Amino acid sequence: MRSVPETIELDLSLRQSRTIYRTLAIVLFPIAVAGIFWLISAIDSLMQTITQGGFPNGLLSSILQIVIGLIFVGAEYAALVQSREATRRLAILRDSPEKTVRRMPAPFQSSLFGPYH
Repeated sequence: MRSVPETIELDLSLRQSRTIYRTLAIVLFPIAVAGIFWLISAIDSLMQTITQGGFPNGLLSSILQIVIGLIFVGAEYAALVQSREATRRLAILRDSPEKTVRRMPAPFQSSLFGPYH
């Protein structure tokens, strides 16, 4: 069983991770929306070229747009999933303090909030 200071430190660390991931999700949202538009645009241009019976002239640029669009949407999805995971771990820590709950590192956590050992 964890001591009270360890539990408080773990709780604080998880809350900070959740805050970071939620902030990233908010910041990445407009980029993900742009990524969706890039995906739709690239797929549409590929489909138009293929249905006209020609070889896509801008094949490389369309593929690049699709890849970048998927990366943008994937980054938003990852931030949302990590935020949800931090919330789940906090709920476990709150409802069942005897269960094992692992730390959840987040990007920039040590530089924003200080290191936790």
